[in-house]
Amino acid sequence: MLLKKFENLVKEICKGYEYELYLLRRKKLNISTENGNLEKVTTAEDYGLGIRLLKDKRIGFTYTTELEDKALRKLLEELKEITQLSPPDEGNGFCERKGESNINAPYDVKATNIPLEEKIDFVINFERKLLEGGKPYAVGTRETSFNELVYDVEFLNSYGVEFSYSGTNYSLITSLLAKSETGDTNIGWGYKSSPYLDSLGLEELREDLYLKVIQTLNPKPFESRKLPVLFYRETFASLLETFSDIFLGDSAVRKKTALLNKVGERIASELITLVDDGTLTDGTMTHPYDDEGVPQRRNVVIDRGTFKGFLHSLYTARKMGEQPTGNGFRDGFSSLPKSGISNFYLEPVKGNIEELINSVGEVMVIVDLMGLHTADPISGNFSLGATGIYYKNGKKVQSVRGLTVAGNFLELLKNTIAVGGDLSFYGNVGSPSVLVKNMTLGGI
Repeated sequence: MLLKKFENLVKEICKGYEYELYLLRRKKLNISTENGNLEKVTTAEDYGLGIRLLKDKRIGFTYTTELEDKALRKLLEELKEITQLSPPDEGNGFCERKGESNINAPYDVKATNIPLEEKIDFVINFERKLLEGGKPYAVGTRETSFNELVYDVEFLNSYGVEFSYSGTNYSLITSLLAKSETGDTNIGWGYKSSPYLDSLGLEELREDLYLKVIQTLNPKPFESRKLPVLFYRETFASLLETFSDIFLGDSAVRKKTALLNKVGERIASELITLVDDGTLTDGTMTHPYDDEGVPQRRNVVIDRGTFKGFLHSLYTARKMGEQPTGNGFRDGFSSLPKSGISNFYLEPVKGNIEELINSVGEVMVIVDLMGLHTADPISGNFSLGATGIYYKNGKKVQSVRGLTVAGNFLELLKNTIAVGGDLSFYGNVGSPSVLVKNMTLGGI
């Protein structure tokens, strides 16, 4: 363990301080293609060390990519001064006991050994299949970007908590360009990721793109009105990700969540069970420990409509007098840990999208949302641009682009009348399709 070497230096220079060391190494491969042709291949590697010191409830933090002895000595002397000048906080502290974890980070040994030429062919073949399967409407792609990430994490602190693990992640983002026989054009983007190349979910990605790009060609005007709304699995997953801050300990500590003091209360339909699971098999955020040394675990955030509690880092757990939930995460070696989601998803119930459409007389299926950055994660309010498909008695009537869908995320959870069985993950957030009773849609 490379950190053992650095630990001896920290012990020598920072006597009287508790310490925490976090080392991250990453190796990245990117392959870009367009319309079935290779555009570019890039590789990159980075590494860095994050260091925290703790004394008298004061925490100091710094990071470096220079791991030579002389540079580290200077850095540690400066960090001691930073720590002494930092304000004390009763919430500050490190993990003091290593909990047991039998979870391994997913690592795709097979994929890492695939030659570069085969990975290039893999991406090119995906694009060609995407266009072939979308005929005669699919006419091209803007760009397909395939990424391979191999990473190594090492962690230790002065309380004897230490661990290391390695992992992989594969992702693919692409666009599809479509044109109808009347000359209408449309474009949409799609994304998938997985720790394993074979589990990337490319069939689902093609399915998503055909629905939101080809099925929404030749849109027609739609008058504003109230009717049931079916959020396709990808769109509801994007809402879950946008409003996930509502469930975080940092939001509770700052009193910037509508769920403050609502633990144990019914906040959603009984159909809603929302889970954050850092132990999920093949999850993109599955690791033995979070970035503070707390074992990751399965946390039920909403259990059949009842709010069960916030997702906590060590700091937010202490501030609220609760136990950490294994949700202390960093954006990298250069950032401090804070509360965050791991593998966050709505549990599926039953039914495919066709069955959900047929369960009501008329429905607008929302297949794409725009302007999610404008949503208010504190109150849960949103007003978003949308693309949809209007169905009546199970039959497609028309597609609509330029809709406005507005509401409140927590009200959506309360007004859910059906949850599908078509769970799919988009990165570390997953959802099935979700049917909500009457919502006001702004037409065009």
